[in-house]
Amino acid sequence: MGDVSNIGNAGDGSDAADMSEAIAAAPNPREPEWPVFLEALKASLRGETSDGRPMRLYAIVDTRGYQELDTQLVTVHGLRYASLWTDTGLDAYTDIAPYLIAFDRQALDDEGGEQHRLLRQLWLDAVDLHAVTWLWSTWSFDALDAHLRRYVKYALPNGRAYYLFFFDNHVFGRLRLVWSDTQAQQFVAPFGEIRYRNRRLEEVVWRNDAPASAGAAQAGDVQGLSEKQHAQLIELGYPDKLVLKFRETMAVSIEHLSDGELYERVVEQLARAANYGIVDEQQTLYYVLTGVQVAPRFDEHPAVQVCLVAVSCGEKSLDDALLTIDDATWNAIRDDYDRSLLEERDGVA
Repeated sequence: MGDVSNIGNAGDGSDAADMSEAIAAAPNPREPEWPVFLEALKASLRGETSDGRPMRLYAIVDTRGYQELDTQLVTVHGLRYASLWTDTGLDAYTDIAPYLIAFDRQALDDEGGEQHRLLRQLWLDAVDLHAVTWLWSTWSFDALDAHLRRYVKYALPNGRAYYLFFFDNHVFGRLRLVWSDTQAQQFVAPFGEIRYRNRRLEEVVWRNDAPASAGAAQAGDVQGLSEKQHAQLIELGYPDKLVLKFRETMAVSIEHLSDGELYERVVEQLARAANYGIVDEQQTLYYVLTGVQVAPRFDEHPAVQVCLVAVSCGEKSLDDALLTIDDATWNAIRDDYDRSLLEERDGVA
């Protein structure tokens, strides 16, 4: 699933990964960082806010990256949680639903307790998945649940309705680029702080110096996305759409690239295609695919430059132009790129 899904076309578990295999494969390299994070959590929840209300720890978990987390939540004694997809038309997809979870303060000190173990598991395993958003708020569980549910769906002025996957860290980061200041403040109103991971796995901290009281913030409707914002969100998510497509169709040929490296490669190729005036979706895809499969700077070869000039002038389509280049030239482009990689590695070494 991408940033948004059309209301009539949602609910697909294909993004789910086998978490149990990942855990069994090797010790988690973030294990040594857990005590530091735990102490930071404890410090953030000590005392009360300036108006005397206790700060509470919540998490939104995107379970598409977890194996049977929904069934695990049921077994954790005293855990308060709820699917944000309840009463949305996606109720049946409990195994890939986003869940709001509330953690008791006492759970932070009870290392043998079920909630503590769940908290630790989520923190250790969620980074690469971009699957957890940490929330600090004085609001009650029910008030926060009601607030977040207002963002699960939105409708455009043209009548089309969409599900919004803001619980995916990738999408959340893009959404913040699209929101107006008013929309962003409306979303963050209940929270003193929100933490999530960006694409480089760096922690992003969104602080709100003036959280609202539950009654004040709930008044009025959520300001939805305009058609322009919707289009911007789709455009920002396009590189990820291509990354997923290439993973599914190219498998072995790109397995040497991490998701981050593949994403950066795709973004670079989209920019290069745009520089040559290539805007048609199929032609753009053809260009990006060539840059991923052959070499990122294939366009700089003289033979390719001649083709791209013809494309820019509207004399030929991209695929027809590139088909005029013989195999020997493509092999030379690949060899030059491989050589540059070796030289770069030798230079670093």
